[in-house]
Amino acid sequence: MNRLLVASLGLALLAPQALLAKPVEEKNVSSGKEELDPAMGYILLSGPERQTGTFIRVPDDETWKKYEEDRLKAFAKAQKRYASELSTWKANAEIAKSNGAIPLVKPEAPTLATFTIDPIELRDTESFGPLFAYAKGETITYLSAVKPGKWVWYGQIFFGNNGAAMGTCYCLGSVQFEVKPGVVTDLGTSLVNAPRWEMENDVARLTLRDMNAKRVASGKEPIRTLVSGPVKYGLPASLQSWPSVQAELHASPKMNNYFGVLVSRVAPIPGVLAYHRDVIVDERTGQEIDSPTLVTRARIKK
Repeated sequence: MNRLLVASLGLALLAPQALLAKPVEEKNVSSGKEELDPAMGYILLSGPERQTGTFIRVPDDETWKKYEEDRLKAFAKAQKRYASELSTWKANAEIAKSNGAIPLVKPEAPTLATFTIDPIELRDTESFGPLFAYAKGETITYLSAVKPGKWVWYGQIFFGNNGAAMGTCYCLGSVQFEVKPGVVTDLGTSLVNAPRWEMENDVARLTLRDMNAKRVASGKEPIRTLVSGPVKYGLPASLQSWPSVQAELHASPKMNNYFGVLVSRVAPIPGVLAYHRDVIVDERTGQEIDSPTLVTRARIKK
């Protein structure tokens, strides 16, 4: 899926407006102002409280074709810039030579094989919450209209008004699901309740476990932690006439930390997602999932 992974340092590479949620609101559906669009897919999710997060669409053939067209156009411009920079360098090199000075470093010609533009995975993203909930009751529900295709749960990432990203990306292991046109794909409470966080034994959770044991022993309340529970599905009454399916989750490869936020992974989900240490396992097949080698842009101190 990805050509380069950045585990600990990333950059916000999209304009802030491209990351804002495009929510569907119940008042518009109930009034008839907004109707089901057969060309769009819909992601519906719920939880006991307000949530925020971001999904990334897996690039399909159409996306790759447009990406290559844009890359070739950008490469042509880069070649023109290089010709201008080379001409300037030659003139300056002659001046430096006549003055006995050290010439500037010769500019490097761009090559199509290594030339890159914006990460293709960020061409289709969708963020939701914490505002613009579709329905509020026993659970709080969010509904977003999205481009059909495969979507990956990228993480609990929130973008401020200035475009700054905050939160945690599940770059080291997550799930993906199919969104079909003209259909509501119901995630229910699966993003909250399906992961078995108690099965994760990373340093942070082990430390918290020990801390809570000491708090309980001293008569204090334990610090609240994520608790798994039964996954509940179901559409609000105002959407009962819209076609819907329950989301079928599948294990997804590792991803880039594009926004430089905290890095983590979705906890194991029985029958869907597991890990062999740091290797992702598709529990539907029992096979390990290939992921590119993690690379960091941070300069390692010697």
